[in-house]
Amino acid sequence: MKAALRITLIVLGVMQVAHAGPLECTNWQSLHPEWVWCDDFESDAALSSSYFEVNRSNGFGVTTTTAFGGSGALKATYYPGVQESGNVKLGIGRSPVASKIQVSRNFEDLYWRFYLKMDPNWVGNANKLTRATIFSSSNWAQAAISHLWEDEMDGNGLGLDPVSGVVGGVVVTTKYNDFQNMRWLGKINGITQIYAPENLNRWNCIEVHMKLNTPGASDGVSEFWVDSHLEARRADLNWRGTYTAYGINAIMLENYKNGGPTQVQSRYFDNFVVSTARIGCLTAVRPNPPTDLTVQ
Repeated sequence: MKAALRITLIVLGVMQVAHAGPLECTNWQSLHPEWVWCDDFESDAALSSSYFEVNRSNGFGVTTTTAFGGSGALKATYYPGVQESGNVKLGIGRSPVASKIQVSRNFEDLYWRFYLKMDPNWVGNANKLTRATIFSSSNWAQAAISHLWEDEMDGNGLGLDPVSGVVGGVVVTTKYNDFQNMRWLGKINGITQIYAPENLNRWNCIEVHMKLNTPGASDGVSEFWVDSHLEARRADLNWRGTYTAYGINAIMLENYKNGGPTQVQSRYFDNFVVSTARIGCLTAVRPNPPTDLTVQ
């Protein structure tokens, strides 16, 4: 049985107690054998042992000021003119870079889900959000990348932007983000304006799916959901040609804003799950605790 934890809030100088959601990652290996990874972001110290790279820009790390589940969440703070605001990179399966999770397995079909919340005064599109990739060499050459980032530069939504780094059966990229040698497969925008005022200061459930193509065919899949509603889908992708040496072996949560924002603002991640099957959202999305309580 998952137990709700209590968060202590200081509101108008008075101590208040609110209930966060459950710790979803408790006993996740036995409860969800299809899951590959689960992180409730309860411990900042655990980041360095769980992820093969943690970028601490702008104080990026676990905070206890808000949470969807438990008492902690991952916080990224953006500053005007500063592009990088931190990230975590998870290694999974067989990989020439870094992996601690099912290291002998090639993953060809993965879902990942997390909850995302922006400050109530958030302005603009954050650009980068998450991606999965196939690392094909120790210098981070990429055979395929599944991006979920901005829909359009002036929009407030999200969009899929799938990429191949393969020609035929040969990886032609030579490094990470080797734009010159990437083959962009066509962007498709979502519907929900995640950064619009009505979606700020609440936990949005975001799930992404990457399925590699049958070698030599164009039947790969890229799709994502917001609060369990399908936003965008492609099912005609040739991610990897005939390349099969490695499968999907890294998933990242990232905070890079082209040119930086116009003001100081923060956003938060919680309940990060990677799975070989649909994950879905927790049935009860907890509303944000009130901020104007007084004690009688």
